[in-house]
Amino acid sequence: MKALAAVLVVLQLLAALGMFVLSVHAPSGLALSAPLYFVAAAVFAWWAVRRKSWPLLALAGVVTLAAPPAIYGLLDLLDRMAYERRMAATQVTDVRDEPILSAGRPVGVRLSYQVTTPARGYFAVFPAIHGSGDAASFGLQARRWTFDGRGGIEFGPFEPGKRHDVSVELYPHNFFLGSGGACVLPVSRPLPEARPAAPLRVEIYESPYGSAVCGGRQERTRGAYDMAPPYRNVVASGLPSCKAPW
Repeated sequence: MKALAAVLVVLQLLAALGMFVLSVHAPSGLALSAPLYFVAAAVFAWWAVRRKSWPLLALAGVVTLAAPPAIYGLLDLLDRMAYERRMAATQVTDVRDEPILSAGRPVGVRLSYQVTTPARGYFAVFPAIHGSGDAASFGLQARRWTFDGRGGIEFGPFEPGKRHDVSVELYPHNFFLGSGGACVLPVSRPLPEARPAAPLRVEIYESPYGSAVCGGRQERTRGAYDMAPPYRNVVASGLPSCKAPW
């Protein structure tokens, strides 16, 4: 019985180590749960040995080896619930838009807005602008931004209850802006054709703004835009082609 219990404890240790390794890209709290799980599981196994009960030892094996995936699932559920609550409570206000011009030609849209979150942290409250009609598969995405007037890579941290000023430059998918400068990405499908300018649909992720899934309503830009010119102007800009890796 002691030998079998020792094998069980080794398996519990391996399970705890697996939980700890997975905690890097797993629900919050998993790293803390790993040692707590191992201590409780090992105590359960040795308690069964002290009681000299084969049924208790079998129960300890089943319960403790089934516990890690159950703990993972529970923590993941709690994380998703907290994530959904935070998104629903995130407020986006004072949304403004204006065209970004290069040599007098439109290449993107600058979107400015204010964000208030219920928690502290770095959250991807980034916008996207979607095309319509035959340009529905094309859009503009965030490439550069300022957070409370600060440029650079960091987008945050958000402080709970504080209103943060955000300004994001959105460019076509075929425009890439990296540490080495701007370049043009290949587009595997025909570019959109010109059509009358109109307000475009806006969505700001990790918030209800423009998202019916998060309890918001459909939102559009104040200005009128055509998705074709930015894509075609990026191609005609003379920028070098991007070389992998991007």
